[in-house]
Amino acid sequence: MTTHIAIFHPNHAGILSAALHLKATKVILLHRKEDNCEGIKWVLRTRGIKFQCEAVSFETNTFRNQIEHIINQHKDDKLMLNASNSYHKWVMLCFEQFIYHDFPVFMVDKFTNQLSWLHQKSDNQDEDISCQLKVHEYLMAFNTQVLNSGQKQAEPAKSRALTHWLIDHIGSHDKQIAKLNYMAMMADSQHQYGMTHSELKDHELQELLRHFKEADMIRLHGKKISFINKDNRFYCNGGWLENHVFSLMYGMRAKRPTLSDINKGMEIVRHQGTVKNEIDVIAMANNRLHVIECKTKKFGRSNKSTAEANSTIYRLDTLKSLTGGLSGRAMLISYQPINKYTYQRAQDLGIYICAHIQLKQLERHLYQFIDQK
Repeated sequence: MTTHIAIFHPNHAGILSAALHLKATKVILLHRKEDNCEGIKWVLRTRGIKFQCEAVSFETNTFRNQIEHIINQHKDDKLMLNASNSYHKWVMLCFEQFIYHDFPVFMVDKFTNQLSWLHQKSDNQDEDISCQLKVHEYLMAFNTQVLNSGQKQAEPAKSRALTHWLIDHIGSHDKQIAKLNYMAMMADSQHQYGMTHSELKDHELQELLRHFKEADMIRLHGKKISFINKDNRFYCNGGWLENHVFSLMYGMRAKRPTLSDINKGMEIVRHQGTVKNEIDVIAMANNRLHVIECKTKKFGRSNKSTAEANSTIYRLDTLKSLTGGLSGRAMLISYQPINKYTYQRAQDLGIYICAHIQLKQLERHLYQFIDQK
């Protein structure tokens, strides 16, 4: 029996990926009494890995006695220490005991997704960990529940062609895209919107609507626009950018096998919480959670627009921390330009931004986003 002793930390990853990569039979989780380990226990159980939870003390001698007792209980197992996670004192004391007993010790780097052997393993070489974790498993490990898995299928060809046309013409239809967003948002319960005289006379807007009509996203009846159904209305209200991002990442899997799972429009809630969050695009890459928010609305220079942009950045920062721990990553993709102050705020928080003209090279930016250490 291959048994890992691992220190649970609510903001650190590295236990699940190592257990799957090294084919652990059992994981013994050392944790504080107040820590909630239910999520990671659920994932281990569904993966067929046994688990044992041990609430341990921060007092030095007490902890030494506890870890020695656990080692003696499992001395006939193939015992290994996963030293990936803090708390530092526990890691050092465990390391001390494992060196004394001459048992293997390894750690997983939360940024490089590499496993390093700190004691034993003959070649002593770092190795890339296999990427097997799914988004819902990673979220559960951080005590986040999935209410709706969203979409996993690639975007249909017809709407994908329209999306690419919109990206190719970025900069020339910005105002009209914003207007279409408004129309879709303000449509009635029958998904219809009545155009004003000025909207009917706006030739660029009418050209944009013609492309959406040809893609079967809308119907035009005189002054009325019909968005046909809620999915088409969502697409016209900015969902096309979300679809585009998902479609690109879906296709990137061929070149990035470390991109192990992608979802669009996933709804989540924190453990025992009531506040729902919908994530535009969420992916597992290199055993790290990647959260992407897509925006087609214009962030202007007014105080209100600045506040909205800041709110988006702070929401992303909170989401990546709560759902992805210290190794979680976040990206904001905006069809409209982003001002330098929002850029700086995002950079300070480690959030990647791709906006406006940069969308013409969006795939390259997505590769940089998931490849960045």
